[in-house]
Amino acid sequence: MARTLPSLTAVLPALMLLASCQTAKFYTQAAGGQFEILRKSKPIPPIIADPATPPKLKRQLSSVQEIRQFAKDYLTLPGDESYGKYADLGRPYVVWTLYAAPEFSLEPKTWWYPTLGRLDYRGFFRESDTDELVAKLRQEGYDVASGGTTAYSTLGWLHDPVLNTFVDAADVDLAELIFHELTHRRLFRNGDTTFNESLANAVAEVGVKRWLKHHGRFDDLRKYEARLVRRAQFYDRIDSTRAELKTLYDSKLPEGEMRREKARIFLGLQNNFRELRRRWGGRGLENWLKEDVNNAHLVSVITYHHHVPAFHKLLEECGGDLDRFFEEAAKMKLPEPER
Repeated sequence: MARTLPSLTAVLPALMLLASCQTAKFYTQAAGGQFEILRKSKPIPPIIADPATPPKLKRQLSSVQEIRQFAKDYLTLPGDESYGKYADLGRPYVVWTLYAAPEFSLEPKTWWYPTLGRLDYRGFFRESDTDELVAKLRQEGYDVASGGTTAYSTLGWLHDPVLNTFVDAADVDLAELIFHELTHRRLFRNGDTTFNESLANAVAEVGVKRWLKHHGRFDDLRKYEARLVRRAQFYDRIDSTRAELKTLYDSKLPEGEMRREKARIFLGLQNNFRELRRRWGGRGLENWLKEDVNNAHLVSVITYHHHVPAFHKLLEECGGDLDRFFEEAAKMKLPEPER
C-alpha cells in the first residue's frame, strides 16, 4: 500500500482543483471509488495461503499470479505489481460506463481527463450517476450506450488489483484482460482512445496465443483461435454498418427520411448478427439483439478494434519481437476511423 497511496494522493489535489471549475460531483465520486478499491485491496499470497479462502478463489488467484509472471518473462509487459492484490467490492460491477454520439454521426462525444487527455467514454462508480448523465445526454439529442463493467483500469497510473467482479472468469479470459491492461502500462498515448485500446487488444490476443502454446494447451489454443475468427466476423459486420451509416449521414437527407434509413440499417445489422449466431451454434451477441442498438454502440466497439489489424501487421514485420514492436508502435501515426 505504501507505494500506491502516495501516487493517488498526488493526483487528488489536481482533481479537486479541476472540480471547482468543472464537475465536482464527478471527481468526488471518482476519488471515492478509487479510495474504496485501494482500501479493500489485499496482497494475493496471504489470501492464497489462508485456509479460510475458498478453493476456487485460491485457484483463480494462483492463475493470476502465473499469468502476471508470464507477461513479465515472455511478453515484455510490466507484471511486477499490477494485479498483485485482490479486492472484493461486494457488487457485480466495478464501474458503469457510457458512450455517446450525435443522432446522425459516428463521431464520439469525448471528455477531458487530467493527465490522460480526451477519451471517448465516461465512467462512474455508482449506477445512479451514470443513469443521470444518460438521461441528460438523451435530452440533448445524443445516442447513448451504457452498462456495468466488470474490469477497471487506471490506465497505467496505479497498480490495479484483481477484483471480485472478474476473478471468476475462465483463465483464458483472465489472461486476455491482464495482458490488455498491462499493455496500457507499457505504452499509452494521451488522448487517443482508439490507438490505446486497439494496441492493448492486439497485444492481448497475441499474448493469449503465446501463453497457451507455452503451456501446451493446444485444444484451448484452437478454441481461442476460433473465438478470434468469430470476433473478426463480428467486426466485419460492424465495419460494413459503419460505412453504410457514414454514407447516410453524409447524404444530408431530410431528418425524417434519414431517421427511417438509420433504423433500417441497424435492423439489418441485428439480422446479420442473428445469422452469425446461427452459424456459431445459437450463442453469443445477446446484448446486440435485445437492445435498441444505436450510434453509441458502434462507437464503443470501433474504439477497441479499429487499429488491431495494423498492430498485428506491425508485429509480424517486427518478427514477433515485442520490444521492437512497442518501439515502432510508439512512432506510428494511424488515421482516425472514418466517422
